[in-house]
Amino acid sequence: MKTWNAFGLAMQLSWTMLFSLLLPLLGGIWLDRWLHIAPWGVLIGTGLGILAATIGVARMAMRMFASARGPVAEQQQTEAQDEEEPE
Repeated sequence: MKTWNAFGLAMQLSWTMLFSLLLPLLGGIWLDRWLHIAPWGVLIGTGLGILAATIGVARMAMRMFASARGPVAEQQQTEAQDEEEPE
């Protein structure tokens, strides 16, 4: 069972990385060709892709660490968020 969970996590991570990097890069290439501003579109697309991939992987890691700590940790996190909100 844990092997399938690890495999699923690896697949989710790989798809997140692929689309987070590939879509902005392709958009940058299209922008370069449309506006004739090479290499700025590719550079901007690459930067946005790296940022999106980093955020996506960080969110996945935080979810995995929270679920690994168990339901008590999730309850404590929910209570801490409730305390931070002003009434």
